[in-house]
Amino acid sequence: MVRTGVSWRSQWWTHGVLSILGFVTLYPIIFMVFNALKNGIETAASPFSFPIHPHWNNFVLAFQAILPAFWQSIIVVIVSVSFMLVFSLLSAYAFAWLQFPGRELLFYVVFALLLIPGILTLIPLFIEDKNFGLLRTPWGLIFPYIAGGQAFCIFVLRAFVRNLQEDLFGAARIDGAGDIRIFSLIVAPLCVPILITLGLLNVVGIWGDYVFPQLVLGTQHETVAVAITNFIPPPIAPSLDAFNLQLAAFTLSAIPIALLFFLLMRYFIQGITDGGIKM
Repeated sequence: MVRTGVSWRSQWWTHGVLSILGFVTLYPIIFMVFNALKNGIETAASPFSFPIHPHWNNFVLAFQAILPAFWQSIIVVIVSVSFMLVFSLLSAYAFAWLQFPGRELLFYVVFALLLIPGILTLIPLFIEDKNFGLLRTPWGLIFPYIAGGQAFCIFVLRAFVRNLQEDLFGAARIDGAGDIRIFSLIVAPLCVPILITLGLLNVVGIWGDYVFPQLVLGTQHETVAVAITNFIPPPIAPSLDAFNLQLAAFTLSAIPIALLFFLLMRYFIQGITDGGIKM
């Protein structure tokens, strides 16, 4: 009985602490959503209260204001992450299974790129975009995102691909399959969970990036993070509600990422587990 009591008390404290940490973590989101449903007067009177009369029109006005930037971010994210994963998986397969001079040296060079802080590359990337005429265009973001995100992806994918069963490759080569067929029919399907995991991590990073898009793009090609930070309410919106509309825009911008994690969570967890075991 004493052991049961100690166990119950231990579980009670564990659940209590986890509940407090969960509430502290989620409270900024709750605050954002609650105030997005208020007007300026209600927020000034009581910013921490529950919205008694929700103003759903705030989301309509906010969505109209950020819609161009929303589509711009979707295009940049889809193109950047897609090409990043394809090139990374091709490179990982080459580093893992193909024999060529300088293979290990090249891989360590790629690994060394992970040691360079991203903030140090902002000015060189800006100068390159300027020299290639990519400023004020989505390609000024897409090309650096594709190149910059490959180092970590190659590092993880190489470890995963290298630990695939060699018998699969031997059987495929006996059947006459070349590297292209082995890559497309064996390696790529087996890497789907880890690719989804890496894709989600990069989607979150690119979707929420503010500094580089602010540096490269103009006001006509804003991404959603830049547009929300520089939020300008529609002319028909009351000036007092600017803060609430901005919070509504933040809420809307978080919905696509939340949906992605909700729909792909099983693959995300599987990718993290498989990647950790392989590494």
